[in-house]
Amino acid sequence: MNLKTIKEIAVAWLEYKRPFVKDSTFAAYALTVQNHIVPAFGESCELPETDVQQFVLQKLENGISVKTIKDILIVLKMVMKYGVKQSWLLHAEWDIKYPTSSATKPLEVLSITDHKKILAHIRANFNFQSLGIYLCLTTGLRIGEICALRWSDICLEKGSLTVQRTIERIYVITPDEKHTEIVINTPKTANSCREIPLSREALSLIKPLLKVVN
Repeated sequence: MNLKTIKEIAVAWLEYKRPFVKDSTFAAYALTVQNHIVPAFGESCELPETDVQQFVLQKLENGISVKTIKDILIVLKMVMKYGVKQSWLLHAEWDIKYPTSSATKPLEVLSITDHKKILAHIRANFNFQSLGIYLCLTTGLRIGEICALRWSDICLEKGSLTVQRTIERIYVITPDEKHTEIVINTPKTANSCREIPLSREALSLIKPLLKVVN
């Protein structure tokens, strides 16, 4: 067995994964490796449960959410699996424990009153800029889906809009620099490509804008 460090394995795993995942997914993997996995385990040639458990507790103390930590461990497990497959690393079983949280952070959302106030202002001052906010408040679309919409996605005859792409800013790491890029992709799942009915109000507000565009 030719043992390698976790950093070496992680770099090789990233290159292996690159052709098989979207740019946004690869960017998320690379960022996780650079910001979390390499600083904690990079020089090690093993991943024992004690080290991983200590890593989890340290991240929790630093205010990282359990959800984020679990996402990091998913990437770490994929790195380990790849290293084991290449005979660069010994397999390790983990049974990671998370402290019981006594308080749940409330989800911050607009109040009904604020929601109504914003919509009233948009209706009174409807323009190209406020269209995206209006769709966000009335359709449930994700922000990346709204930003990726084209005028051709809106069909007045059918009274609907079609979601078939998403836009996002990804973090790109190269040997020479780090920068961000905006990429347009298909939604993550097939069910995310969908046709959404528009209300009569939405159609009446959008129609004048479409006339200007066309």
